[in-house]
Amino acid sequence: MGFRVQLIAVTGKEPSAIQRDFGVAATGQYEEIAESPVVGAPLPNGAYLLYINDPDQILPNDQVFARLSKGASLVACYANETVMNSYACGWANGVARWSVFHDAQQNIKHLETSGVLPPELQPIRDRLFAQQDLDDDADYVFNVPIELFAALGGIRYDQDIPGAGPEPWEILE
Repeated sequence: MGFRVQLIAVTGKEPSAIQRDFGVAATGQYEEIAESPVVGAPLPNGAYLLYINDPDQILPNDQVFARLSKGASLVACYANETVMNSYACGWANGVARWSVFHDAQQNIKHLETSGVLPPELQPIRDRLFAQQDLDDDADYVFNVPIELFAALGGIRYDQDIPGAGPEPWEILE
């Protein structure tokens, strides 16, 4: 099957405000692996991360990003391994700043960008496109938005939070 998730790392807002703006509430229950529809956790870089497995809320949504980034900033990442598309974006104070999108169904080297891109993108892009040139049997370009989010947000969707305790994910409803 594969992952189909969205991560939103918000900086400059309290977790309770982020939860309210996303339309969820803390339950006080925690889990080791982010398996519930929506979970949250603080990241080592000071951001608060929403990890979304809920199919109804999983697609990138500009209205949600605008609301969550009011008075704050965010980076978001969407990964859909079933169709091999990925997306990352940055917002500040309700305004989209940049985005990076890959859709393997359009082309294995498809990569759409917009806005003022973070400087971290170019070395990631160059490295993964070079790998793609050497191996057409895998989709390395899929990882461009994923690795950009990891560089800026501090975590990959398929890895643990660095230095987190045994049950870092609070279940949100």
